[in-house]
Amino acid sequence: MKSGGVLLIFVKSPVPGQVKTRLIPGIGRQRAASLYQDLLTRTLNTARRADFSAIQVWVDGNTGHPYFTRLKNRHYVKLYNQRGKDLGQRMFNAIKNALRKYPFAVLIGSDCPSLSSSDLQLATEYLENKADVVLGPADDGGYYLIGLRRNNHRLFSGIEWGKETVLAETCSRIKTLNLKIELLPRRWDVDRTTD
Repeated sequence: MKSGGVLLIFVKSPVPGQVKTRLIPGIGRQRAASLYQDLLTRTLNTARRADFSAIQVWVDGNTGHPYFTRLKNRHYVKLYNQRGKDLGQRMFNAIKNALRKYPFAVLIGSDCPSLSSSDLQLATEYLENKADVVLGPADDGGYYLIGLRRNNHRLFSGIEWGKETVLAETCSRIKTLNLKIELLPRRWDVDRTTD
């Protein structure tokens, strides 16, 4: 049975030299872009097994890229343009848009190959059982997933994205806002060649 929620996947156009830039010194621009596409395909396959009402792909860049055209036709997803000056504002805006139609939204990136469909299903269970926020902690101090039933700009503004303090700062704000939080299992994601 499908959940009532929506899954948002944040991606970039897979242009060589513009994705997975921390991998480029070790594997080159073309391989980094190819790896990025492989990770996104894997993420979509995982997402489809989690039974969300809808899957939306939010693109930073050109939604008309040939890779996205193939993706749209194969996986039957809708493409949206990310809007905002930084990652936090773009996530806030996408979740705001999603919560107009769905009772909750789960947002992920595409660079966490350790993510499983059971992680997504657990996030759904927590949100259906009245958790306000679900976070998936990443090994690097950030998070690979955030799920919300109500949006709050304080969870996304003034955070130094990409730093090892993102998860701790977000949890501190959740506590200050007196929101009920549930945590998923810790996972690793791909940022550097050692990953």
